[in-house]
Amino acid sequence: MMYITRQHTISAAHRLFEYGGRCERLHGHNYKICLTLAAGSLNELGMVLDFGDVKKLLFSALDEAWDHKTLLFSKDPLLLALEPILQDGSLCSVPFNPTAENMAAYLATTFFPKLLRATGVDTQVCVHAVTVYETDNNCATWQRSAD
Repeated sequence: MMYITRQHTISAAHRLFEYGGRCERLHGHNYKICLTLAAGSLNELGMVLDFGDVKKLLFSALDEAWDHKTLLFSKDPLLLALEPILQDGSLCSVPFNPTAENMAAYLATTFFPKLLRATGVDTQVCVHAVTVYETDNNCATWQRSAD
């Protein structure tokens, strides 16, 4: 297997629904997202995928979906309270409590694979790992299990 990794930064607000601690309050991070793609062999140009294509095809969609947005769990009552006030597209309902762990798992198992299929990228290219850094010191990683 050959692996490539590209990093990308987004800014977003979130809160941890029913957490009971400080992070239950609305707050923000400059998230660093590290995406590792894998392929069993290289393409005709000797690449897993061009790094520019990773940015253009995958991270531009992430920017559109989450950058400068407020990520709230779809079951969070704050989402319903804010919807009538914030009608500028800055609210983003996600199907999970927006922890770094859940964000990494969602990006790795749903968001990025769907984009890879939709953009017609070589079918042998797959998501191997996604790491979400909330801060320089705190991150969560989802990694594909060995087959």
